[in-house]
Amino acid sequence: MTASLLLLVLAGAATAPRYDADALAALEAMEKAAGGVHDYTMRLVKRELRGTELSPEETIAIKWQRPQRIYLHELAGPRAGQEVIYVPGRNKDRLRVHKGSFPDFNVNMNPYGAIAMAQSHHPVPEVSLVRLTEIVLDNVRRARARSVGSLTYGGHETLFGRPAVRLEATAPATGTTPTLEQRQTLWDIARATGQSMYVILHANRARGWWQADTPKRGDAVIVPEFYAGRLVLWIDEKLGLPLQIDLYDHDGMLYEHYEHRDLEVNVGLTDADFDPKNPAYRF
Repeated sequence: MTASLLLLVLAGAATAPRYDADALAALEAMEKAAGGVHDYTMRLVKRELRGTELSPEETIAIKWQRPQRIYLHELAGPRAGQEVIYVPGRNKDRLRVHKGSFPDFNVNMNPYGAIAMAQSHHPVPEVSLVRLTEIVLDNVRRARARSVGSLTYGGHETLFGRPAVRLEATAPATGTTPTLEQRQTLWDIARATGQSMYVILHANRARGWWQADTPKRGDAVIVPEFYAGRLVLWIDEKLGLPLQIDLYDHDGMLYEHYEHRDLEVNVGLTDADFDPKNPAYRF
């Protein structure tokens, strides 16, 4: 083999996307495990990017049940004491929110409105481990089908006292630039493209947009093809579900950190767990 041919082979090996077989098997097992989840309870520990800084750490007790009934109680963080219930088809599809601090009150809230989204990247009707699993699998599969990005297997670790496997995936900074039509917001672009509204908003941060209705008709919107430039995922070896995920943009900035602690699956939640009249709640 000539020196020039060897260099070409090495260059090809260095740039070729890598999709590790063990990592792919772990993701397939995660998808199967998520399909068997009827309900779960856990403590979510999260930090999300606000502007250019990560938010203070929040700890939220969560109860979730298919198709998307959810109860959230902030145990520690900026909104400690706050409770939220969302049940599709109930309360006009609005959130029922108990503030939990002075002045204490209850309020019904549009889950996609600016107030509800001010302190969260994701609307409550779209928050779940099942949805997270779908996002990860969808992005990896699309990247692999296009022969871009990578998926690597990091081996076994212990996280929160549980055995876990660590995976890492990357994807390129590709996307589209649709133009906003009359009365459209970034929510319309998100629904049309299947991309997260927050990811779209973050990709356009240099333009000074701070919420979904900031851009105007005629504005060209950067819509990333993939959810993240890099993600690091830990999967519970026993449950097969995500234990932690860190998501980075294409500039290497961490914009989402989620820990899923004390995760218990198929615990038999009932209607009372998603009822504001539950005496254990403070609505």
